[in-house]
Amino acid sequence: MFDDHVFRNLVTEELRAPVARPRIIEFGCGTGSFTLAALTTRHDAVYHGFERSEADVAIATCRLSRAGLQDGATFTAPFELDSRAIGEALQGLRADFMLLPRFLQTVPLLTEGSTMNRAAFLALCRQLVKPGGRMLIIEDVYGEDADEQAELSFAWRDSFRARLTRDIEPLRHALHGLDADLAARLARLPGDPSLLGELRDRAQPCPAQAMPLRAWERMFEHLGFAFQATRHQTQRQLYLFSVRC
Repeated sequence: MFDDHVFRNLVTEELRAPVARPRIIEFGCGTGSFTLAALTTRHDAVYHGFERSEADVAIATCRLSRAGLQDGATFTAPFELDSRAIGEALQGLRADFMLLPRFLQTVPLLTEGSTMNRAAFLALCRQLVKPGGRMLIIEDVYGEDADEQAELSFAWRDSFRARLTRDIEPLRHALHGLDADLAARLARLPGDPSLLGELRDRAQPCPAQAMPLRAWERMFEHLGFAFQATRHQTQRQLYLFSVRC
């Protein structure tokens, strides 16, 4: 669970660039948060989303259908990190914009055998983007030292608690006249450290391999990427990397 509002706005601003009938590829589209924003911004886009969860794609498809935006969208789910399979799914499609919202952290840093590692996957992504196109990467970037790691961890917890409180309040008020005890228990929920921690873990079910900022920068430099980094205003462990191809 993370507040994607700020970065979603930045991404949609990028998508407003004067490109006729833009091609958009997204890895890790989930339930369609960025998908819906992208296709709402660019009705003329041709979109292909990759997602490991078929259930999430079903939700994304439903959201697009309700908004009347399903015609320009194609999904592949589940999928493997295999260049040939990805290429076959895209059928020659190359992107003007590639979206990677917190997906790279699920790609292994180091692998054995033929499995694709993070640097190899990024190199593939670069090949899938047209010259002059953009890769828009959102990632958790954890601290260069223990103090910053702790600071970002506390910031994430506080942000999670604030969003949980905001979502619970309308429900609590609705329940107050029906079940005052349950309403009171819901009011205590964001302040319960053990339950808050359990909910936070459930909100991040996939094991992730986050890296410090300097490690991301070295990886992009090694691959020859020209990039710009933007830090989230409140959830300070989140960065948007805009890569010009």
